Amino acid sequence: MAVAAGFHSPHVRAARLLHTKKHRAEARCFLIEGPALIEAALDSGVVPGAVFCIANGRAELAICVERAQHAGAPVYAVDERTLASLAQTRTPQGVVAQVAFIDREVNALPTLLPLDGPAIALILDDLDDPGNAGTLVRSAEAFGASAVCFGANSVEPYNDKLVRASMGALFRVPIVRYADWSELAGALTNAGLTLVGAAAGAPDIRSVELPKRSALVLGNERHGLHAVPAGAIAVRVGIPQRPAGESLNVAVAGSIVLYELARCGLRLGTEL
Repeated sequence: MAVAAGFHSPHVRAARLLHTKKHRAEARCFLIEGPALIEAALDSGVVPGAVFCIANGRAELAICVERAQHAGAPVYAVDERTLASLAQTRTPQGVVAQVAFIDREVNALPTLLPLDGPAIALILDDLDDPGNAGTLVRSAEAFGASAVCFGANSVEPYNDKLVRASMGALFRVPIVRYADWSELAGALTNAGLTLVGAAAGAPDIRSVELPKRSALVLGNERHGLHAVPAGAIAVRVGIPQRPAGESLNVAVAGSIVLYELARCGLRLGTEL
């Protein structure tokens, strides 16, 4: 049974603080909005720490909330004003949930990949656009990546725009965070992964012999892979396009390279 919670309820105030990166980091929690994302969290075994729902909401909301409550999540009935203060979209979907961080330590990366045989990991080293990052998490799931790694200079994986753009994939693909490149480099070595970099002007990916266990690194939208140490990238690949056209944004380019890695059979059991 839902408990009524007003605008100034301590539960609501605590959740509202999660709009800021600072408070998310302190509480190690973030907000998700709408039945689809909450269902994705529950499907992955993540039980919300709190669910805030419009009283007398749609049947779709009632089903979602009932499932969350059955899983053990506290449910709070709120009015529209209170829900709007928690939502991070212009048109709230009627339900917001608070969930704990789901990222893994970087030294766990080897355990997320197959012990041997083909494997793909995606590394977002210095990517700061949340929409592009969320799209890439979604593409990583679609094309069989075993993990998505976020560098310290990249957008936070719990940014609300990123979470929405991932369309639930954030809960289905393991998320790894690393503080510096040396920390990541050790994990890549332990996982037996070869670093592949996507860069403008690099050899056509269709003509390059790709490693069977690869970590695709994507950099900043404007400055590319400038932050990756010289010599760290073993293979550089590019995507040919018409000279007069604008360069592809990082989400499109990264998705194409992930597709090509998967198409070339780098993921066991995947045929595209």
